[in-house]
Amino acid sequence: MIYFIIYFVLITNILAGPMITINKKQYNMDDLYKEFGSKKDWESAAKSQKKELINSFINRKAATLEAYNIGFDNKPDIARKIDHRSQLALVNITYEELVAKPLVSQEYLKKTRKHIMEERLLNHILIGYNGARTKSPNSRTLDDAFLLAQKISQELKEGGGFEEYVIQYSEDPTALQNKGKLDWIGWGRTVPTFQEAAFILNKGEFSNPVLTDFGYHIIFCEDIRPSEYAKTSKKELENIVYAVARNTISSQLRPAAARYDSLQFEKYNVQYNDSALEKILNEINKQNTKNKIAGQYKIDLIDLFENMQEIGVVALIDNKGYGIKWFGRRLMIVPSGRHPVINDMSSLIQAFDIIVLQYLAIQEGKKNDVLSADLYVQEVQKIRESLLYDQYLKWLVNNADKPDSLDVISYYNKNKTEKYLEDEKVRVREIKVLDKNLADSLYIELKYGSDFIELAEKYSKTNPIAGGLIAPFTKGKYNDMGQAAFNLQSGEFSSVISNLDRTYSIVRVEEYISPDLIPLNRVYNRIESILKRDNQKIAKDQGLNSLRQKYNIVINSGVYAD
Repeated sequence: MIYFIIYFVLITNILAGPMITINKKQYNMDDLYKEFGSKKDWESAAKSQKKELINSFINRKAATLEAYNIGFDNKPDIARKIDHRSQLALVNITYEELVAKPLVSQEYLKKTRKHIMEERLLNHILIGYNGARTKSPNSRTLDDAFLLAQKISQELKEGGGFEEYVIQYSEDPTALQNKGKLDWIGWGRTVPTFQEAAFILNKGEFSNPVLTDFGYHIIFCEDIRPSEYAKTSKKELENIVYAVARNTISSQLRPAAARYDSLQFEKYNVQYNDSALEKILNEINKQNTKNKIAGQYKIDLIDLFENMQEIGVVALIDNKGYGIKWFGRRLMIVPSGRHPVINDMSSLIQAFDIIVLQYLAIQEGKKNDVLSADLYVQEVQKIRESLLYDQYLKWLVNNADKPDSLDVISYYNKNKTEKYLEDEKVRVREIKVLDKNLADSLYIELKYGSDFIELAEKYSKTNPIAGGLIAPFTKGKYNDMGQAAFNLQSGEFSSVISNLDRTYSIVRVEEYISPDLIPLNRVYNRIESILKRDNQKIAKDQGLNSLRQKYNIVINSGVYAD
C-alpha cells in the first residue's frame, strides 16, 4: 500500500502592497507567512527571527533565479532529480485528489467556509459520567449527567452566575484555575460535536447540553472576532478550508487507500510471473550472502536488477509485459534511503506492489489532469527551487579560493601564540607500590628525609631504573595522580594516592615545563581546513549578496512591523 503525506500551508491575511520585490516580481505577507508556518507564528517571532527569515527567503528566490540563468536546470543530474521528485509528488497528489478528496463531506466543507472566518472566546462546564474520558472516576450514569447538565443550562439561561456554576459543578481538572475559560478557538480546533454546538451560538449565549467523550458540556460564547483567515484571498481560502475539513477523515485514509490500491490492480489486471519472482529472489539472496561476507548489509537493487539476466517477463500490467530492468528504472525515482529491504518472497512482492502502484498513480494522475492541479504545480515549483538553490550554493562553494601554503603559514604566524601553544606540562617521579601499608611506610621515610630517587629505584613499579621518572604530561592525565602532581610545587612530594588500578603512589614534581609552540607540520592540515571553510563561507556570502543588486531587491520597511 502507498501511504501519502500532503502538507497544506495555512495562508493568512494580505497586507496592502508588496512587501518584497525580486526581479520585478512582488511578494506579499502571505508568502512570508507561508514560509514561517502561519501568521500567528510570524507575529510571535522576534524581530531578529523575522530578519533571518526574510534574508533566507530572498537568498533562496534570488539564487534560484541565478541558477536558472546559469542553466543548472539543464544539467542532466539536476534535471533527473527534478523529474524523479516530481513523479513522487504526482503519486502523492494523485492519491490526495482521487482518494482523500472524495471522502471529505461537502456539507462539512460548506460549514467550514462559513465558520473559518471567525474565532470564538468559549467557556464551558463539564459534567462527567461513568465511562467518560476523565482522570477522576465518576459514578454518575449517562442519563443522570444529561439531566444535571440540562438543569444547569436552563438555570444559566435564566440568569445564573456562570463562574459560580463552574466552581460548583464543572469536572474539568482546570476549572478552578481558569473558571471554565477555554480561550479563543477557531473552527477545526476542537472535537466536531463540541464545535458544531459552539459555532451556532451568538455572543453571550449558552448552549444546550453537548455530549462528547469527556462528558456533557454547557458552552458559553463570551465573544466573537474575525479569525486570521478573515481577509485571505478566495483562492487561498479554499486551500485552508479543505485542509481543515480534511482532518475529519484522517482515520479513513488508510482503508480508503487500501481499497483504491486493490481496485487499481483489478483495473490494470496486474499479474506477477511466479517463476520470474523465484529467480529474482534467488539472485537477491546470493547478493545478500556476498555482501555479508564483505561486511556490507544493504545491496544496490537498481544495479542488481539492471544486471540480472534471463529473468523474463516479471509482471503483466494492462496486458503488457514488464521485465526486471523496468522495475530497476522505476526504483530510481525513490531516494536510496527508502529502497526496500528484500529477504523473502513476501517482502519482494510488497516492494514490487509499491513500484507498480506508484507507476499506476502517475498514469491516473495524468489521465485525471492532476498535473494542472494547483497543489501539484506548487509542489513542483518548491522541488525545483530547493534543488536549484542547493546547486547554486554548491557551485559557489566549489569555486571558492583554495588556500595555498603561504596562506597557511601566514595564518599560523598570526595565531600561533593564541591557538597553537602546547599546554603546560609537569615532569614527575613516582613511587608506585601494590600495598597500602608499604606506601604509608615509604611516605613516613620521605617525611624523615629519605632520598626519593633511592626509594623509587628500590620499590617503584614505575620505571625503577630511572628512579620512577615519568615522561612530561599535561593536566587531565593520570586521574588522581595527575591532579595531585599539578597541585604541588617543584621539589614537593604528595601524600599517598589511591589509584584506580588498586595501586598506591607517591609523586614528586621535578619541574614544570612552560608551554611551547606546536610545530607547523603538526597543525598544517587543520589550518588548511579552517581556511578552506572560511573561503567557502566568504564565497557563499559574497555570491548571495551580489544577487541583491543584480535582481534589484527591494524590501518594504513595513515587513518588520510587530
